[in-house]
Amino acid sequence: MSRKLLEEKAKTTNEDVMVIGLGNRLLGDEGLGLHIIDKLSQIFMSSNVSIIDCGCDLFCVMSYINKPQKIIFIDAIRGGGKPGQVYRFDYSKLATVKDEMQSGHQIGTIVVLRLLKSVYPVLADSEITVIGIEPKTLELGNNLSQEVQESIADITRLVIEEISPPSSFWREGEKI
Repeated sequence: MSRKLLEEKAKTTNEDVMVIGLGNRLLGDEGLGLHIIDKLSQIFMSSNVSIIDCGCDLFCVMSYINKPQKIIFIDAIRGGGKPGQVYRFDYSKLATVKDEMQSGHQIGTIVVLRLLKSVYPVLADSEITVIGIEPKTLELGNNLSQEVQESIADITRLVIEEISPPSSFWREGEKI
């Protein structure tokens, strides 16, 4: 897909959205949420979309909370799948997701989301989505594995579809 079409798609949002990337760039695939945030920040130019790099600090989200209609978290999540596998969870269905599905942070992403939702009543009506990617390596190094690199375009596309209403910008089989 051309950059122009991506930018047009990105401008079609009509609600307040926070897209939050989590991870550590120094631990291989653990930094993938931040790589995706970097890509998204080049695409989104809407005042309705906040692209936020929270690094390893899941609680930094608290300083950004206003009353978004939608919050999307992007993070490496070890769920036992193949490296590069994409997971997508709606907050409303997280009760069925095991807490063992962990990110590389001191506390799991799912646990923090449950805590934020209970502490901040302003989030009661917010739609919260977690997009997780199965990492291959969490070892010291700032390069993503091949499997995760190959998933980045699909993840970016998924995030844009989460943010923007359906339109004719996407064509079947088209790559970002």
